[in-house]
Amino acid sequence: MTSPVADFFPGSPEARASALVQLATISPLLGYLKARSYDLDKLLEAQGLTLKAANDPSRLVQAEVVYGLLESIARTIGDPWLGVHVGEQLDLQAWPITQDALKGGETLGQILTGLVLSTGKFTASARHRLEIGPVQSSYCVERTFRPRQVPLQNIGFTFVTFLRILDLLDDTRATGDVVLETPSALALPPGYRGLDIRETGAPVQVIRFPSQLLRSRAVNRLARTPATEVLPERPSLTRAIAAVAPEILNRHEDNLQQAVAEAIGLAPAELEAGLSVLRTSLASELRRARLALASDALETTDTPIADIAAQLGFSAAANFSRFFKSNTGETPRAYRQRLRRFQTGKR
Repeated sequence: MTSPVADFFPGSPEARASALVQLATISPLLGYLKARSYDLDKLLEAQGLTLKAANDPSRLVQAEVVYGLLESIARTIGDPWLGVHVGEQLDLQAWPITQDALKGGETLGQILTGLVLSTGKFTASARHRLEIGPVQSSYCVERTFRPRQVPLQNIGFTFVTFLRILDLLDDTRATGDVVLETPSALALPPGYRGLDIRETGAPVQVIRFPSQLLRSRAVNRLARTPATEVLPERPSLTRAIAAVAPEILNRHEDNLQQAVAEAIGLAPAELEAGLSVLRTSLASELRRARLALASDALETTDTPIADIAAQLGFSAAANFSRFFKSNTGETPRAYRQRLRRFQTGKR
């Protein structure tokens, strides 16, 4: 399902509900911390997250969950420029966003175009755009919602990732005329790489560079790595709900709205506002999730129907059977038997 075209006020519940990011994009952070022997489980637990969720490509969260995680860990380990240091160690060929951008690009212009297109597959929390002029060009990152605090670590990481891409070019002077415009100078160490860093206070971070660099070829390239599986669609609230539904339904939560909202990183009112824009409801999305999970379990496993019912949050197998039949026209048992006969006939 796609959302209607709308320009949300950056501080509105609708804007926050649509600003989702694939949680697995924090993989560079996890790799950096693991290499330095930090306890990943403990650091994630402090933010209500698990390592399993962080490695699940289907798990989507509100972007501020990631911002908060970065800021909290930076404070915990005493590194005010954690985002910068993670970016400096980033494997551009392995991180899904940059890997996807580098895949079809030989020149800086092609790579940056790929980066604009790639980013949308992983996050809906910021708009990336490339503005080309006859003398100077700009790469801009504008957040689609207003964070409660300036995401310093995220800003630093984004700047450094761009600089790492410039380092691939055959023009050794690539960063000589680069200007970084940042919402806050605190996102970067003082005098970082001798660059012209300008604090604007604006919500947009901008990298300005000579347009001639767009034709420069990327020659400092490592061997390509296998493509990483990514979400085929732009992150959406309905996909986020589908990802957390199995765990929440299995826990038999009394307040499903509260549980789903917390899992995604939203307030219940923000969750409701986002679903309203999509012209759906939490009840509809959980019904859809239950049906999909039930159908898959009946088709691919031998799990008893009573156990499937419990896993999907039903208090009794009879309730599950009524639900399934009202939505499919068949009882769970009849559905499973029909599929088994079909599969046997194909052999």
